[in-house]
Amino acid sequence: MPVFLVGAASAPLVKKIIRGTVKGSVKLAMDAKRVAHEINEDLSDIAAEASAEVFAADLQESPEVPRQTTKKARTSSATS
Repeated sequence: MPVFLVGAASAPLVKKIIRGTVKGSVKLAMDAKRVAHEINEDLSDIAAEASAEVFAADLQESPEVPRQTTKKARTSSATS
């Protein structure tokens, strides 16, 4: 049997194997992306809860003036 006939006969099988590999890789990448998104949401929820707890603790310590978290505006020191 000539070599080119073996190659021609095995081409559909190789095509199925490659297609299956690519399809599996794409599915794996999509699953990894979904899991990463879920983890990011969980971490965001935890950070929001922690921020709320810190703010509530600040209000309990001094209810009239909560702690400032923004930066102060800089004054210009340039002379004209």
